[in-house]
Amino acid sequence: MDAKNNKVEAYLSRLEKENFNQQLNAAYGISKEQANPKIAKIGFDGKENRLGWTLANLNWILENYQVVESLLQDAREICESFKYAVFCGMGGSGLTVQLVKDTFGEGKVNPVRDKALEAPEGCLRQPISNGVKIYSLRTTDPKAIKDILEEITAIEGSLEKALEKTLVIAVSKSGITIETVSHKKYFEELYKKSGIDIKKHLWVVTDKGSPMDTGDYQQKEIQLNGKGDIGGRFTAPATNIFLLPLAIAAGEKVRIILDTAKAMNDAGDIQQDIFLKLGAYLYYMASDEGKDKLIMLMPDELKDIPMWAEQLIEESLGKDGKGLSLFYAEKLSPRELKPVSQNDRVFFRINIGGRKTSPELWNYLAVNKYPVFEIDLKDIYSIGGIMLGLQRAVAAVGYLWDICFVDQPAVEGYKKATKEVMQTPGEVKVPAQWRFAAFKGLKLYYSPLLESGVFSDSQLREEIKKMIINPPLTKGRWGGVRNPDGPAEIYAAIISLLIQKTKLEAIELTSYGKMPPAFKNILEEARYNLFTQGLKLPAKLGEGPDKNHSYHQNIEAGKDMWFSTYFLADKIEQPKALEFDPNLLKAQAIGTVQSLINNKRKVVLITFDGTAQDAQGELKEFWDKVLGILIAAKIIKSPEASQMVTYDEFRKLEIKVARIQEVSPHPNADRLYVLKIDLGDSQRQIVAGIRASYKPEELVGKQIAVIVNLEPAVIRGVESQGMLLAASDDTGIAILTPQREVKPGSVVK
Repeated sequence: MDAKNNKVEAYLSRLEKENFNQQLNAAYGISKEQANPKIAKIGFDGKENRLGWTLANLNWILENYQVVESLLQDAREICESFKYAVFCGMGGSGLTVQLVKDTFGEGKVNPVRDKALEAPEGCLRQPISNGVKIYSLRTTDPKAIKDILEEITAIEGSLEKALEKTLVIAVSKSGITIETVSHKKYFEELYKKSGIDIKKHLWVVTDKGSPMDTGDYQQKEIQLNGKGDIGGRFTAPATNIFLLPLAIAAGEKVRIILDTAKAMNDAGDIQQDIFLKLGAYLYYMASDEGKDKLIMLMPDELKDIPMWAEQLIEESLGKDGKGLSLFYAEKLSPRELKPVSQNDRVFFRINIGGRKTSPELWNYLAVNKYPVFEIDLKDIYSIGGIMLGLQRAVAAVGYLWDICFVDQPAVEGYKKATKEVMQTPGEVKVPAQWRFAAFKGLKLYYSPLLESGVFSDSQLREEIKKMIINPPLTKGRWGGVRNPDGPAEIYAAIISLLIQKTKLEAIELTSYGKMPPAFKNILEEARYNLFTQGLKLPAKLGEGPDKNHSYHQNIEAGKDMWFSTYFLADKIEQPKALEFDPNLLKAQAIGTVQSLINNKRKVVLITFDGTAQDAQGELKEFWDKVLGILIAAKIIKSPEASQMVTYDEFRKLEIKVARIQEVSPHPNADRLYVLKIDLGDSQRQIVAGIRASYKPEELVGKQIAVIVNLEPAVIRGVESQGMLLAASDDTGIAILTPQREVKPGSVVK
């Protein structure tokens, strides 16, 4: 056993010796004075117990299953009375709904998902969706409301008919979540304007006695046991925040999911507990090895798990200069990774139904000894189990780090700053004292970054002069003479200075408001060209204020490794029926920047005069200029150059002629063959993706060109000891063969 495994085992043994599991579950429902001092410190928000999410709660639900039967009846009533269900909730209250919606669908045919949803052995296959279309409204951008109303109106023929078939469910534990309260008020006014019975069409999911529990609407408590000891991001899988949308989408499958969750998390022997092992592994990697960036690779059926887990991990652990950062949906291949000696990432994947996720990338990681961890799930019904398991892993990391993992003080800071901005009389505007550089309708507010103290304005000007004038940029795709006061020049200089003066480790790109597809594509391209590929830095891309409830805590109070760029359009699209206050979205963007300034974090704000749709041309030109400057200054390579190899690198490849002796279908892949080949002085096997183009009898005896000095890779469970060379076009794949017969083992020069 190597040193790494020894350390992980040591942390597991510590959890076992200190009765971590027992203490965590024993704290269910007790006061701070009654709890173990360590658990009381890390699992209580002030005096409030926030450990109701533990396995003990799930066991109670399964022992008192009548509460779930009542929930299922609620879902049946919804499905009988409505076609649309709009859940209004932030953080875990919204992310959980989105996860359920995307995992179980809404009556749409999805062969991959439907195969994964096959009933367990002995059960009849049943349709999963009850046909109610679920929406997760978790933004204060009026355009999101506009899009929902326009979609259901188009289906039903009129807004009034659509609203008659729509149930709005406002979700807030406290009952004072500003976004949820605003959404609730909006739909109250909209229903009233349309002459529709509000009481029938609006439910609230909140704690008993909260400001939203007025008695005016049907109220469902967060917890099925009537307690209030579960915090937002820990509400799955055993509260109405998870179970109500699940019951609407998956009906009677609720019991299977809960039973599976219990089975997956009731391991007994801590050494066999895969989730506590994950927690010990992540803690070791972050605290001992400095690898605090978690890369999640997910199968399509569970693609939203990282979106949900992001808040769980980062909001829970981003404190006291510590934390774990989660990244997903990046375009990753070996080319975008730092060498293993410089790597600061940990790679985690979930496999489902025996199918491996991202096998090619994973094989490269494993062969080259990058830190990897994987969990195998039987089927889609494991969703509740993986959610509870990840919560337990986070709790273990918090315990080992001695961090209170159930509070979120920095998030409260952003909310306070937003409230202060909203209290300013008149229209919400960017503070006049923030300096900006303008390009057409685009403005880069960069003085907030200067508040961090990393560098001064004079140093920024010197860096611009050095990058732009010495030497001058040449004209071309990435070049051209620049305005030294332009936003692209300033942004590029900021990147250069951050690299020089800080340990820049991660990037955040967040658009306040819903991104049109083309706008998002531009940011995706920028993320990849500048950061993922250009600087080999992990980068987040998301929408605010939703992401404020996910990773803001981590960025503000965790490790100071971030550079944040926020985007805000001045003009915001409104629903036709009734306007939604655009000031709230603007205040949240400005409040977030102010909150980061207060904590000396590195942040800039980019605004547009028009809508996000209007700004696409300006945004694309801005990023192209930034990229061109950084390329000219030799800070990053061009996307084209980054894919070039040197002659010396090419010479390292050893290519030889081999003869195919045997061909057999790959046991785990329909498109692959396993080839036995003769290299003259040795025999090998290689895996090749040519099954669609060649029959086995066409291959046996054929001479081929093979790269023979590649490190062996395991492809879908079969080792491949080389790579076959072939060409492809629209007609298929063609193997490269010598013009005449040569001796097996002959070198290709």
